[in-house]
Parts: sequence; structure tokens; C-alpha cells
Amino acid sequence: MGNADTDRRGEASLAQGDPWVVPARAPILVMAVGNLLRGDDGFAEAVLAALAERDLPETVELFDAGTSAIDLMEIFDRRDRLIVLDAVRGGAAPGTLYRFSPEEVEAQALPMNSLHQVGLLETLRLGELVNCKPKETVVIGVQPQDTALGIGLSPVVAAAVEKAVELVLQEIYSQGRPPGRPHAPL
Repeated sequence: MGNADTDRRGEASLAQGDPWVVPARAPILVMAVGNLLRGDDGFAEAVLAALAERDLPETVELFDAGTSAIDLMEIFDRRDRLIVLDAVRGGAAPGTLYRFSPEEVEAQALPMNSLHQVGLLETLRLGELVNCKPKETVVIGVQPQDTALGIGLSPVVAAAVEKAVELVLQEIYSQGRPPGRPHAPL
């Protein structure tokens, strides 16, 4: 009888939103950071939309974060892997794709800059301070051509969307790539 009561209480607690019950989260979060109203800054949303058309495993959650990663620490807490999609200024030709981890950017003082008020690196550092950080983070970014007000990607950035989708799928299914030149343009 004790087990049945416990089970019933557990079910009731879940149904009523018990604050002590932590809901399960997909271990992999693919998060788009960007602004559809600023041209190529809508790259991440375009990649996320293309991924939504794919048959992804249940272990993957897609999330559009908009432009402020600082508000989202809770959403990437308790994740095994965070894959961030963003437009970044890395100094390469427009449409160039990058794959890097925040640690690589910090360790090598790479010139990778997000286009948003509070960048991903700052958000992850703050997350460490409050123990709210994914186990592993990778960023797949594109060098933008035009981020002026306007809807739609430039042709060179639009051409990079499908390749970015393939890079994300590689991250999902193969858990990344072997060490090498991780910060080099792809």
C-alpha cells in the first residue's frame, strides 16, 4: 500500500506542478541567438527553422533565444550539450562558418564577437558563478555581411544555412569533432 500511495502522490505532485519535482530536460539544447529584423543577424533563426523540419531525436530541444542570452541561463542549466547558433564577427569573409567553444575563444584571445548586448561568453561566465551552466558548449556562427535594419539574409549568408544545419547535425550525432584547428573558419 505504501508504494501505491507514493506513486499516487508522485503523480498528483507532477500534475499540480510541485516545485520539488524537476522536469526532465533534453540533454542537447540547440539555441538560436539573433534578430530577424537585422538582416544576417537572423541567420540562427533560419538554421533553427531548417532543423525543425528534420526528424531529430527526442534528446534534442530547439530554442529561439532572441537577442539576450543573459536571460536564458536557466534554460541551458542541466544540459549535457549546448549548441549555440549566432552571427559572429570573426574577421573572415561574409558567409564563412565558424565552430568554436567559449574556452577556445578565451584561451587564444580570438576576435569572436557576438552582435548582442551581453555576449555568450559573459553569460556562461556568470552561469559558472551561480552553478548554472551546460556541461559542454559549442558555437556555430556565421560571419555576417549586412546587419542593418531589414528582413532577410544576404545571399552569401543564406547560402551558408544548409551547411550550418549539417554542422549542427554532426554535433548532435557524433558529439563534436576531434581536436584540431577548432577556431579556424570552416
